[in-house]
Amino acid sequence: MDFNSIVSKLKARWPDVEAPKVDLGDPFVLVPAERVLEIARFLKDDPELQFNSLMSLAGVDTGREFWVVYPLHSLKHRHKLTVKAVLPRENSVIDSVVSVWRAADFFEREAYDLYGIVFRNHPDLRRLINPPDWVGWPGRKDYEYPVDYHGVATLREDQFFSEAVDAGVTKREEAEKELQAKLGLGEKK
Repeated sequence: MDFNSIVSKLKARWPDVEAPKVDLGDPFVLVPAERVLEIARFLKDDPELQFNSLMSLAGVDTGREFWVVYPLHSLKHRHKLTVKAVLPRENSVIDSVVSVWRAADFFEREAYDLYGIVFRNHPDLRRLINPPDWVGWPGRKDYEYPVDYHGVATLREDQFFSEAVDAGVTKREEAEKELQAKLGLGEKK
């Protein structure tokens, strides 16, 4: 089934599903966050769709809002669909889809750990990457890293090293020119 047919099938049941025009990249559907679980079940269970594979799940911070992105694949029909739900930065809560695709378990925990997105009814929503007592959500664009964690520095002096990289590139270019001059391989005019 092609993308437009899938969108039509979804819009027949949920008129508020949108398929924004995409100039670059793959098309996707925007679904209402409060309907994500019922739409996920439909996408998996409908015989014409059978999106039985959740390939990943990602949280995204746009700076204004959060997105939860669900790339889906039907192994039987060999079609794909990317589903996105938009959440506000404050009170970012969405239903878990672990009951639909078991693979969502660790993906949802990662999105929770990095962005603070709460997946309602997740069977074990806790941090996955950061320690349990970590404060804040380090994937957020506005996150400020603490100076230390239990006395261990979290930032190195060269953490943001663009100037060091630029200086290194300049130094390497100068060394290459010097070597070329020594070997008589200077620029030809």
